[in-house]
Amino acid sequence: MVDVIVRGGLVMVPLLLCSVLAVAVSLERVWFMVRARVDTEDLMEDVKLALAQGKVLEAMQIAKKSRGPVASVLSAGIAHYDREKEEIKERVEEVGKEEIFKMERRMNILDAIVTIAPLLGLLGTVTGIIKSFNVLGALEGIDQPAALSIGIAEALITTAVGLMIAIPTMAVYSYLNSLIDRNAAEMTKRTNELLDVLESRGEY
Repeated sequence: MVDVIVRGGLVMVPLLLCSVLAVAVSLERVWFMVRARVDTEDLMEDVKLALAQGKVLEAMQIAKKSRGPVASVLSAGIAHYDREKEEIKERVEEVGKEEIFKMERRMNILDAIVTIAPLLGLLGTVTGIIKSFNVLGALEGIDQPAALSIGIAEALITTAVGLMIAIPTMAVYSYLNSLIDRNAAEMTKRTNELLDVLESRGEY
């Protein structure tokens, strides 16, 4: 591994930094999303049951004990159950935006790495080819093929490493985005259900 890094040249330094950053951010974001995962169907049923029995405080406690963005918006809606419908909607939307912001935190770093890593690999390719041409220009390529291979190795290694960083990072980025979209859809769905329940009980 050390030999590969050395043969890749100076461009390997920012590439390694990108790989470390990509792994760190990916693990942190995946852990965050996994911890926030909760069965929203069961949560909603428990909240509905408590509200149907007139136990608003119990419904609030159920929502607060649960993790995730859906629980947060339900908690915000129940906390304002005695307000006007539009006021409840505004508060829930505000909390929903905050939750989406939390889920999207550091996603821009992954997006940047997906773009930058292949470009750094391309830069290494260019510098490696330049070295090879310099060897040929000095007529060293005939007597010293090893010197020529150094530039070629640098060109190939950096390109490969850049893609090896970008491809899995793109996969993680797409996966996290799908989870964010799913949670956003769940927040909208459960918010509408909560508003319907409150409306049927004549809370506003």
